Amino acid sequence: MTRDIDRNLLDASASLRDVLQRLNEGVYGAVFLVDADKRVLGMLTDGDVRRALLAGAVMADPAAQCMNRNFVKGRTGAPHAENVAKLSEKVRHVPLLDESGRLVDMLSWAEMLRIPLMQPALGGNELAYVSDCVTTGWISSQGEYVQRFEQQFSDFLGGQDALAVSSGTAALHLALKALDIGPGDEVIVPDFTFAAPANVVLHCGATPVLADVDRSTWTVDPGDIERRVSERTRAIIPVHLYGHPCDMDRINAIARDNGLKVVEDCAEAQGARYRGQPVGTLGDIGCFSFFSNKVITTGEGGMVTTANAEIADRLRLLRDHGMRRGRRYWHEIAGFNYRMTNLQAAVGVAQMERVDSFIERRKEIGERYISRLGDIPGLVMPPRQTWGETIYWIFSMQIDPEIAGISRDQLTVKLDARGIETRPFFIPLHLQPPYKQPGEFTVSTEISSTGISLPSGNDISDAEIDRVCDTIGTILQSHKRI
Repeated sequence: MTRDIDRNLLDASASLRDVLQRLNEGVYGAVFLVDADKRVLGMLTDGDVRRALLAGAVMADPAAQCMNRNFVKGRTGAPHAENVAKLSEKVRHVPLLDESGRLVDMLSWAEMLRIPLMQPALGGNELAYVSDCVTTGWISSQGEYVQRFEQQFSDFLGGQDALAVSSGTAALHLALKALDIGPGDEVIVPDFTFAAPANVVLHCGATPVLADVDRSTWTVDPGDIERRVSERTRAIIPVHLYGHPCDMDRINAIARDNGLKVVEDCAEAQGARYRGQPVGTLGDIGCFSFFSNKVITTGEGGMVTTANAEIADRLRLLRDHGMRRGRRYWHEIAGFNYRMTNLQAAVGVAQMERVDSFIERRKEIGERYISRLGDIPGLVMPPRQTWGETIYWIFSMQIDPEIAGISRDQLTVKLDARGIETRPFFIPLHLQPPYKQPGEFTVSTEISSTGISLPSGNDISDAEIDRVCDTIGTILQSHKRI
């Protein structure tokens, strides 16, 4: 890893406050005091500072009086394995010094045992099925795995038409084109979401109209949808965000009353249910993503679903250059190349063989986080409405800085320094250049600025979840004492 190692260095005259400030900026948990020639004199971690303060030191005291002079160190010319072997539960930082005693690099226990935010679970038949594609030569969009994957997904949703496509964004774009959304039309999308729904509206030549979200679900607020319907509105794209379903009864009622279509964005919610019914079957069209961090993955890829035979026929036509299979190279309309390859579908087939266990594991992950973090003051757990069955696509929560005593961004830096990857919430669309528009988006702005997502991949272990939770508890307690 390339890093600016000078950020880990402070002059020997630095105070404890200087050390804490540098640690707070994110330097992988260690600061080194150096002499005028940048030779390392000693090392301090947040634990060293905490112990000094508890022993009666004050922030203005010289850090040198508390530094560890007998720290474990590695040699720049030594084999990497030899230096790594010096890391342990107790020795979490091993500076690599040159012959003159100057810091060249640092090994961190946090980096060696890093917990990623998400990793795909590829321990099933993925390799066998992809190898079959390569062996038989069926690697493009023609091949049995595409049809098998579509059938599996159709069965998963209870019989909807399911069309595999090249990405979740392609699914959304096809959906709007199949509904003839175009210039002069408006489509209502949530302000708090990933940008794909707004992007595809713009790509259709239409106008995305942003609506605020509901604090109790983090998803689009039906009341704000209703306020933003105009004579130009043609459709609504509710996004089942972070695995929690939208209030679809209210959204569908607004659509019926105003003659609008509903396109569900289910990218983050495969397996979630609304009043017992799976997302993707609640509107006119459902759109799914199989990016590597989703419930199932094909690397890139997506699925568009519908119970409407006429819409399904148009989706198929648009997906494949506007050509009918019965007449080669005859184009009825100007379509797209949004097909999924047989290679991707082979991975999808293997993933769908384990989809129930993946969904169940996501729920277990969410419940374990809530059981460990739910009673900590200042941590706001994710929504759980009685009418919705969430899957905790990625475990996400809010930080109330007034109560927790720490901001979301401060916690992110400290977790990163301890080898725990996190992610902030999406930035509200109304703040970003392509989508700026006037209006009040109070809830969206508040949730976005306080939200953090924690490691949640299908294969994360209970021990890793506990390490995340223990680390958060330790950070909050340390921060309060300071």
